[in-house]
Amino acid sequence: MPVMDEFKEEREALKHGTWKEKVSYFFDYYKWHVVVAIAAIIFVVTIGHQILTRKDTAFYAAMVNALELTSIEEYTQSFADYAGIDLEQYDILMDTSMYIDLNNLDQITISSSEKLMANIAAKNIDVFITDAAIMEQHANSDTFLDLREFLSEEQYAKYESRFYYIDQAVVDEKNAHYQNLDRDYVPEYPDPRNPEAMQEPIPVGIYLNDTCTLRNYYFYSEGDVIVGVVGNTERPEITSMFLDFILE
Repeated sequence: MPVMDEFKEEREALKHGTWKEKVSYFFDYYKWHVVVAIAAIIFVVTIGHQILTRKDTAFYAAMVNALELTSIEEYTQSFADYAGIDLEQYDILMDTSMYIDLNNLDQITISSSEKLMANIAAKNIDVFITDAAIMEQHANSDTFLDLREFLSEEQYAKYESRFYYIDQAVVDEKNAHYQNLDRDYVPEYPDPRNPEAMQEPIPVGIYLNDTCTLRNYYFYSEGDVIVGVVGNTERPEITSMFLDFILE
């Protein structure tokens, strides 16, 4: 019997079938159409909800190689209260999703490095908080602001004893070698705590000591933790308040 004739007979028999038989027939022939339709509806609703409820970012801290010790909601709310940020309207991002191991270029390190650089280029990140090894790599690559040009006189005097320095003369020499395609050149970076031993010392970071409130919520396995202000931040006022919040 031709397929169409068989189909017509089934449809005709179904007209006189029970409700259970009709439902069974429907799901036998149309269940995947239903599944796809429901999935499409869920997708559209989810995306629409995200678009309608998405909040602007008031502040973004990249916490590279950090591990959350406890829920960050309390800490985030404390900073929001300190800075006068309404979390009903704005987001505060304390991003611990990036892990970079300079001695192991695995997929996690590569994807984290790409995410970090993409967000810096997009002017999303305000501060970068990390361990000494990652800080050295980025501090000597023009990632951070000169704190002499960012901090108020009061902040500068208060935090100067904890500054992390780079030597601009060493950075310029490194850049000259790289421009000449001398990729074998390995710069010798001076002690970032000792500006007296540098030709052109520039403060680009601040060490977070053990009493810093942030270290009660985040763990860094490498010991020293430094915060730097990203050079293209578009939220300098909130960023300045964040430094006071974590350092006081």
